[in-house]
Amino acid sequence: MTKFGETIRQLREAQQLGLRETATMVGISPAYLSRIERGKEHPPKPEIIKALAKVLAADPDVLFRLCPSTDPDLVTLLKERPKVLELVRLVMAKELSDQQLGQIEHFIKRDILGEQSSGKILAVSE
Repeated sequence: MTKFGETIRQLREAQQLGLRETATMVGISPAYLSRIERGKEHPPKPEIIKALAKVLAADPDVLFRLCPSTDPDLVTLLKERPKVLELVRLVMAKELSDQQLGQIEHFIKRDILGEQSSGKILAVSE
């Protein structure tokens, strides 16, 4: 699996951003960003991960999966909405497959939220 720092460097280079430019945009020092990219530092605080994701046009969830940090918005949601935590525990306990989760997502979007189906979700539930 690709490491956090390597991923940050790849994303930065894909955006054609320099190290100093990126660090300034995120609000950290270039030296700190360099150490992160080289794996000399642990992944940064969640707020910095989110800022990096925004600057690098990346999905913050992907970055959070590459490090031990947890998105604080998710932690807050789980604390404030016990039913969400119950659903997560149910998914874990029943070891639902990605296909089953896709079916649940499809049901929520179609029957609860009234959204039109996309081919992607339908393909998962077929």
